[in-house]
Amino acid sequence: MKDLFTHSVDNSRGDAKAPSYLTVQQRESKAFRWWYRLASPPIPGNLAPFKEKELFRRGRTGSQIIPALYVLLIISIPASITSTNSLLVLIIIAGLLTLTVATVLNRLGKINTAGCIIVATFTAFPVANIVTTPGGVNMLGLPLFGLLVLPLVCAVSFLPEWWVFIVGLINLIFTFLVLLYFPQTGELSAILTIDFPGIITPIILVQIIVSIVAYLWVHSTAQALRRADRAEEIAKLEHDLALQAEATAQQQQKLEVSIQKIVETHTRVANGDFNARVPLTSDNVLWPISGSLNNLLARVQRLRQYAAELEYVKLELQQTREENRRLARRLGDKPF
Repeated sequence: MKDLFTHSVDNSRGDAKAPSYLTVQQRESKAFRWWYRLASPPIPGNLAPFKEKELFRRGRTGSQIIPALYVLLIISIPASITSTNSLLVLIIIAGLLTLTVATVLNRLGKINTAGCIIVATFTAFPVANIVTTPGGVNMLGLPLFGLLVLPLVCAVSFLPEWWVFIVGLINLIFTFLVLLYFPQTGELSAILTIDFPGIITPIILVQIIVSIVAYLWVHSTAQALRRADRAEEIAKLEHDLALQAEATAQQQQKLEVSIQKIVETHTRVANGDFNARVPLTSDNVLWPISGSLNNLLARVQRLRQYAAELEYVKLELQQTREENRRLARRLGDKPF
């Protein structure tokens, strides 16, 4: 369960880096690094939902126990050769093949499918060995019931934690059916007749204890990861809100500066300075209004120029008319 991943939280706007408390470097064992490239699912993206992160956690945990499962099957090959059960070699080879397929699926991110295959494989491994024993179940087959804890470990590693109880129940049903109804050797049958509870009770207790402990262990880990994920989301939200408040304050400041420039321009125009214009700089957030105001002031300035020129022409005409009247009176003619 170690090597649970953590990730960096990206800023959604991309205009600022996340604070250091939201950035945690990925930690993984150097000894397992090459194996993770072969068996572990890819690490999710920084902003992946918790469901995807939890799926990765199960796949990563499962990839850590897969080597032990390979070792278990491989070291069983010599014993299978000398065993009285001629089918045991085929059972182990089939287990190796299905485990390889499950490893590939786990790497591809098919965690649930890989988990179901591995649980089925390591449930079938002791089950097939028990039921195919020549002459029926014997005393030497009783230790094989202890191998039924393997599918419990696989289930709690690859699948949601509550699956461990389903697998445990299947194991218990199989145990009762084998010890009550399957063919047995005379020695085992006699012992079961004398002390059936003493034989089956340890098997039941092991299944129950392992199931409960594994469930509580994985469930508490998942709960802790959920709390950590919520805390991370809250921290990211607080970070984003702080950035938003800072951006709003900067925008407010730019708005106030732009309004002040417009007010100053109005004041200059009111005092008769029609050459005043609002500066159209990059920090002027009211540039559309400022541009329209500048256009209006330019037109007003041109109208004032036209009005001044018209007034000058009127004065010239009036002076010309007065001169014509004086000239007409001197000549005795009617005025124009």
